[in-house]
Amino acid sequence: MANENDLSDLCKIRNNKDLFKQYLKQFARKEVYLIIAEQNAHIFGFGVLKLSGTLLPKLSDLYVKVDYRGNGIGSDLIRFRENIAKDLGFSEIFVSIDPVENPKMIKLINKHGYEAISDTYIKKATFYNDDGTTYDNTYTRIDFMKLLN
Repeated sequence: MANENDLSDLCKIRNNKDLFKQYLKQFARKEVYLIIAEQNAHIFGFGVLKLSGTLLPKLSDLYVKVDYRGNGIGSDLIRFRENIAKDLGFSEIFVSIDPVENPKMIKLINKHGYEAISDTYIKKATFYNDDGTTYDNTYTRIDFMKLLN
């Protein structure tokens, strides 16, 4: 799990200190888990498990540094968050993916046994640039679910 000491390294992956601080505050309230992939004190990926909102628990915000992709790190972060959900007593888990912007994530999630439970729909949200600035955008989503054994 990430903590305050990980903020500067997380910001090297995605330069948004406010977002990571918010995740840590939410973790203190047991609303999310911020999971990091690290080796030798070097962070090369992270993922969030949301426990508040709709379709819960929900995988969110999976990111692996480009140089480390294709080595199973994303899959490890998915499985780790699934195990947390199981340990918390959940029998199913969800994820929402933009099929236009992130078709690779759909392939990855399908490989892990997730199935679509919605048609494509439109959503509005605030996005974060690498420099930490934000912008509002409209995007598409499909919801997926997996039964946890």
